[in-house]
Amino acid sequence: MIFYFTGTGNSLYVAKRIGDELGERLVDITTAMKEKYFVYSLSVDERIGFIFPVYFYGVPSIVADFIAELIIEQNLEAGRQPYVFSVITCGGGMGGTPKMLEDLLKKQNVSLDAAFELKMASNYIMMYQPTGPALQKKIQIATDKKLTDIIAAISKKKKNDGSKRKKSFLTKVAYPLYVHGRKTRLFYADNKCNGCRKCEKICPVSAIQMVNNKPVWTAKQCTHCTACINRCPQKAIQYGKKTLKWRRFENPILK
Repeated sequence: MIFYFTGTGNSLYVAKRIGDELGERLVDITTAMKEKYFVYSLSVDERIGFIFPVYFYGVPSIVADFIAELIIEQNLEAGRQPYVFSVITCGGGMGGTPKMLEDLLKKQNVSLDAAFELKMASNYIMMYQPTGPALQKKIQIATDKKLTDIIAAISKKKKNDGSKRKKSFLTKVAYPLYVHGRKTRLFYADNKCNGCRKCEKICPVSAIQMVNNKPVWTAKQCTHCTACINRCPQKAIQYGKKTLKWRRFENPILK
């Protein structure tokens, strides 16, 4: 069973490939949160995976909230614990994300056996322009190669050294900026908006409502997943003025 969260499709790409190759079922964290579905039963010897992007060297708020509610009903055979892994997608590095995830899972009596880092195209458009097409292709080649190795490791239920999962200075400094700074007040739709409602439909935390056929961010905070701004068909959603001329990013798996 693979629990995944995605804003622009990178983590979905990873989850789907692992699920297809290893025969694992996928659970969309966004859907689970909206439907308040938190109890899951494992079959004998079934793996548990968590796949999500790094946000400011930490775990996205929606993933942390989901894990806090998660109940795993285990069907244990001969006392064996399920193999638990994570694949953490990022543009730069994980920082202390594995340690943060490990601590969140411990509270739910789940032990993390392995955490894998997978670098993919960057898309946090609220801070910088997403990776361009030429570099995306180069990154994707490296991504697919490493993902093949990760899938092989998961298939063999390989563990990595948990003692190396330590709190990171980067996470200590950057993550509070995410927790307190993921405001929505700079989001708006310009005159290219045609009222298609896609942003409202794909927002994982229902922070967008249509008012007079235009999106309005009604929550003060969101996950900052960039789904609305990166996946708008008209490129009508902006974050302040700097995004007006910036390219957008959407993993082809969503197109």
